Amino acid sequence: MVIMGKGRAYEPETCAGELHATLVRFEGRATAEDLFNQIKRRGHWTDDTIWKEMLSHTINSPSSYHHFPMVSAASKFLFQREDGNYELYDSTWHGQFRNGRRVV
Repeated sequence: MVIMGKGRAYEPETCAGELHATLVRFEGRATAEDLFNQIKRRGHWTDDTIWKEMLSHTINSPSSYHHFPMVSAASKFLFQREDGNYELYDSTWHGQFRNGRRVV
């Protein structure tokens, strides 16, 4: 949806959309702090909203499925590495997950 206003068109962003776009700009990998700080500068979202969006869209977090059941597995695009950094989730590289646990 394109909205016109103030003499220009823009695409409204959701916090999740900005999270995804930021990680793409970081070439697919970033620390949680770097993601948070970039999103904070680019949007109007509260700190709590940003952290919740990061958790709710993390494929390999069981807490994500428990606390955010409304976010489908198909819409989860973050993978949290063991070192705490985030990557864009790629099922061929990271594997398949069910309820936050890797399926063998």
